Amino acid sequence: MSGKLRASTQRILVLGLVAVALAFGAVVASATPPAGIAGGPILARGTAAETFVIGTPQTVTMTKTVKIKVAGKVYTRRVKFQVETVQRLMTCGGGTACDTAVQQVTINPGGHTGWHNHPGPTLVAIAQGEGTLYHGGGTDCMGHKFAGSSGFFQPSAEVHNLRNEGSAPLVLYAFYVLPSGTPSTAIRTDQPQPSNCPAIP
Repeated sequence: MSGKLRASTQRILVLGLVAVALAFGAVVASATPPAGIAGGPILARGTAAETFVIGTPQTVTMTKTVKIKVAGKVYTRRVKFQVETVQRLMTCGGGTACDTAVQQVTINPGGHTGWHNHPGPTLVAIAQGEGTLYHGGGTDCMGHKFAGSSGFFQPSAEVHNLRNEGSAPLVLYAFYVLPSGTPSTAIRTDQPQPSNCPAIP
């Protein structure tokens, strides 16, 4: 088979596979962008100058082999005990630079952030109104309500959607800890609607 004929056959084969994929609905899941956002300015950016670790508490079970000598005899026993520790999500300092950013977001009634996550851990404070936070990837799709003067923490891998299901504007402040050099345009990454929340756009 000549080179030209082989190239033509390959093009036809690729076009045929694309047509079959589209016919069977094999398309990439689209992102769910925000809606009803009245404003979301970045109020401040900075570089973390201190060394710190951000994590979530966890309990770990440890097993140790203990030898005890009694009346000339050595007894060996395995002992289990629990230790309170932290699952590290992000470490800043000691050669790993981190950026920080503060953003004010206003969501009108009926609006939402869309499904997304962030490149680093995020702390959120609700200043006004009430927001309902939905988490992707779980077994159910229960919303958690946060009213004014409350707040919550979001690990970077957590896909979530904050909705204003009330009648007043929702105003929040988000404090982001980011990998060094993260531009303001990349503070959030849109994600497809998770399968556990098919009714929450």
